Amino acid sequence: MHALLTLRTVRHLWLSQVLWRLKYRRLRRSEEATRYDLVGQLRRKTAGLTRDPQFPVAALAAQLCSSALTRWHDGRLTLLHRERPFAGGDDWGLPRAQTRDRLWMAHLHGHRWLLDLANRNAPGGGEAPASGEDLRRFLADWIAVCRPGAPGFSEFAWNSYDIATRILCWTCLPRDAAYDEALLESLALQAAYLHEHLEWDLRANHLLRDAAGLACAGRFFRGLAAERWLETATALAAGQVDEQVLPDGGHFERSPMYHVHAMEDLLALSCLLRDAATLAKLTAAWGRMAEYLAWVRHPDGQLALFNDGGFNGACAPSGILGAGLSLKGPVVSARRRGGRHFADTGMVAWHGTPWTVFFDIGPIGPDYQPGHAHADTLTLETSFSGRRLFVDPGTYAYDDDARRRYDRSTAAHNTVCIDARDSSEVWHIFRVGRRAYAHHVSAGFDADGFTAGAAHDGYASLPGGPKHARTVSITNQRELRITDRVDGRGAHSLSGGWLLAPGWSAEAVPGGWRVLRDGQGVSVNVKGPAEMKLGLERRPYHPEYGLEIETVRLCWILESSRLPAEIATVVE
Repeated sequence: MHALLTLRTVRHLWLSQVLWRLKYRRLRRSEEATRYDLVGQLRRKTAGLTRDPQFPVAALAAQLCSSALTRWHDGRLTLLHRERPFAGGDDWGLPRAQTRDRLWMAHLHGHRWLLDLANRNAPGGGEAPASGEDLRRFLADWIAVCRPGAPGFSEFAWNSYDIATRILCWTCLPRDAAYDEALLESLALQAAYLHEHLEWDLRANHLLRDAAGLACAGRFFRGLAAERWLETATALAAGQVDEQVLPDGGHFERSPMYHVHAMEDLLALSCLLRDAATLAKLTAAWGRMAEYLAWVRHPDGQLALFNDGGFNGACAPSGILGAGLSLKGPVVSARRRGGRHFADTGMVAWHGTPWTVFFDIGPIGPDYQPGHAHADTLTLETSFSGRRLFVDPGTYAYDDDARRRYDRSTAAHNTVCIDARDSSEVWHIFRVGRRAYAHHVSAGFDADGFTAGAAHDGYASLPGGPKHARTVSITNQRELRITDRVDGRGAHSLSGGWLLAPGWSAEAVPGGWRVLRDGQGVSVNVKGPAEMKLGLERRPYHPEYGLEIETVRLCWILESSRLPAEIATVVE
């Protein structure tokens, strides 16, 4: 069974991805061997480099958003809502294998937190929890402990994505924080290593970050190696913009948070690259992405949380749109009104009074890289009178555990689950076997509302070939109606429901629920086969990485229903 699941997963990969992964595995085993002089090789590749005094540090630093969730105090470091003792040394996590808190470790080695602490310690940065001496000590300790070739060095410390992130952060540190010879040499060695380990096996958002890191190093230094890095970054950026930014402006991984990450990297590249044709391409792509982002925000200003993502995982939408002034000029960041169908991405957005609705009717992601996908086809998020009402479960972390399985599961989302199976075969941390494809997509809008619909084939492999179709509509600016139909043969278990945003309470009433918040309420009425059961469940909600809040899910279930079956939900 596992072999078949693996086959269903890898069959979608490009051959080049498989070959690059095999190459890098062999290479990294060699690099950790005692007789392999990795440092010597990297030094030879970076010989003759000098620092470029014209590096655009102010322009680049303006594009890097800080995290208000970074804390270091009394020997304890808080990242992503999780606090740990941290004093450097063994706390960097080498050489022991890390099987949990992978995202925490990635953030630890990306060093965005060190840049945050440095900025807070700078004049005008407010009272800081760490001194400049602390920052210099952490940097020197990282260089000494996390040296290239050390056992386990490539898992996080010299992971290409973390190297690229760290280069962006180190080059924006205040000059008095750390720029000694050891740091400059380490920075050059990291860039040389990144250049030889571009993430062609993973592709997607990783390659954009690799390009930004390489471009940064290519501008920070002068010399032949720096010219090669900048050349590679230019070609990589131009190619990846074409591959990753869809014609309607959406990012092809279909995660609003990773959409913002891509915008961050395009802004950094726009500050660093020199080629006019590539810069024009970046500017045009960023403008399309900015328009898409303006549409996929709730009235609270934050993102819809489809697929992987959290509110603390990237720059806030208003922040990234504001930072883009240097690239695109003024961006109209006001809340959009009316409706729009982003057909390439597969997103329907409606902004009216009182409803905001986002309806996911697209692919889960690119077939060759669906690592950040959830089994959430035909799910939706809503806000009512400016407050989130139905929400996505979010993402807690990237570990192979029960929370990860829950966050990616169909049963956790605002869609229909058949026979307790996932609509797309999500497994492990980032893998997907069979995947659902939407079809019969339609969307129409008028002044008072919209009607959109789609079906998917994610359950076609089950006995009887069940297929789920959903229609979502707003009428007269007031009533939200969701009609789910499951066609096929035989009897199947069907379930679905609506995860409420924290702050809303629910009570059962005949035929549904009454949902209340601060004296404001909506009625949620469900009609279906006579044997359908309704209920209320406590469920976890992960709006930010590392944060779990208990909330309520409105649930319905048909334990054994002969197909076809139709369930209609009306919210008013």
